[in-house]
Amino acid sequence: MSHAHTVQGTTLCPQGRPSENQPSDSERLPSQVLSPAHRWLVFGTVVMGAFMVNVDASIVNVALPVLQAAYHASADVLQWVISGYLLVITAILPGIGGLSDRVNRKWVFVVGVGLFSFGSALCGMAGGMDSLIAYRMIQALGGAIIMGNVMSIVASTFPVGQRGKPLGFISSVVAAGTIVGPALGGVMIAAYGWRSIFWVNVPIGILAMVLSSIFLGNLSSGRGLRGFAWGGAVWFALAMMTLLLFVSNGHTWGWLSLQALLIAGVSVVTWSVFIVHSLRTAHPLIEISLFKSSRFTVGNLAGMLTYMLMMFPGFMLPLFLRIVLNEPIAHVGWLLMSQALAMIVVAPVGGWIADHHGSDPPAFVGMVVVAISLVWMATFHIGTSPWSVVLAQGVFGVGNGLFQSPNNVSILETVPVEKTGLTGSLMATIRNFGRVFGVAFVVLLLQSASGLDLTAKGLDKAMPPVFITGAVLAVLAALLVGLRTLLSQRYLGTSVTGVPK
Repeated sequence: MSHAHTVQGTTLCPQGRPSENQPSDSERLPSQVLSPAHRWLVFGTVVMGAFMVNVDASIVNVALPVLQAAYHASADVLQWVISGYLLVITAILPGIGGLSDRVNRKWVFVVGVGLFSFGSALCGMAGGMDSLIAYRMIQALGGAIIMGNVMSIVASTFPVGQRGKPLGFISSVVAAGTIVGPALGGVMIAAYGWRSIFWVNVPIGILAMVLSSIFLGNLSSGRGLRGFAWGGAVWFALAMMTLLLFVSNGHTWGWLSLQALLIAGVSVVTWSVFIVHSLRTAHPLIEISLFKSSRFTVGNLAGMLTYMLMMFPGFMLPLFLRIVLNEPIAHVGWLLMSQALAMIVVAPVGGWIADHHGSDPPAFVGMVVVAISLVWMATFHIGTSPWSVVLAQGVFGVGNGLFQSPNNVSILETVPVEKTGLTGSLMATIRNFGRVFGVAFVVLLLQSASGLDLTAKGLDKAMPPVFITGAVLAVLAALLVGLRTLLSQRYLGTSVTGVPK
């Protein structure tokens, strides 16, 4: 009986040394040599970065009404505080993941935390909206590097059979950051001004850099940069940035203006080149062939719609609470927490239902619940109680909690096991694209409903058309889940290898 151990394609002898006939994969060595206490120190160090990024992602929403009042910013300028950040992350995340697989992940992570901290300090010193948006993009560079490495570092640090617990804790930390962000942001802005929500990242980031330098071991695969899909990474970044620029600015430029048509044309060309390049290269950045599975394609499309929908209350409700209901900014953060709390409680239930009854029933019900909550939000007006906002967000969170885990399971079960990492990166990219598109779409609806009037009267007028449109999109997502069910029944489903049965 052989006593060699196989880890991520590397055969190890009983002593943990690579066998002579297999290449060494040193990125997996920490899980073999670190003590349990050291592994959890590594976990705490990298999760500190993940928590910082997720707090920042949700804390900024609370600052939108304050920024609007301080700089008299229009909605199409305000959107770029969020969209600029998400645009950079969406454009470079697949490339960051591929690069990190090939170099020493330890120092990539340290650089990412440093960039995020540096960008945060710049945001805290921003002299106006233009500089704030530019500095948010620098923040996003660091955020993408952190997001693209946390899971891999933890998986490298813990051996097979012991990864479930720390990976589960990461999900809890992400959710906790989402909850803490609005409440912390409201309190800090009320006490110290909007700049404080960026400065708070700096000491945390410096601490994370120091601890990462000390506790993280060598996390290099030894493969180097040879064979990396540089062309794919560049073409994808150009294609995604031009598409998001067109989507975000089309209503400002005019959809048929020369500038908009030029950007749209460049986007079409760069997407075409990226797709052709991906089909012809042996190691593409994104495997286009995955979209041959109807369940994979429909699942990702439905997922993109749900992340678009998250930006409807994410963008509108902070403005509604502060400007229409005149709630103190310290209260706004607390009133925005119910969605994340509901998702944390309900998401495991959605996963359990998916395991026992299939992924489509809870996903379908979840989208119906989301549609109901958005119809409820469409009724909000100047006399609405803040508690109605809290309850409606809670219902919205319940629906998303029922949908997300089952939909993710449905997507992952259509691909081979060895491609789940690639698929996860692609899903994250689609998720961020949905968020950027959602913000742009909300601003477009605001323009149509009230001419981007961010007064109490203008927002009150815009609530029904914005949220009714959101409800229609939720119904569309539910119909896509139904279509996925029909396709599975017609073709007897798809196997876990992605090949139709």
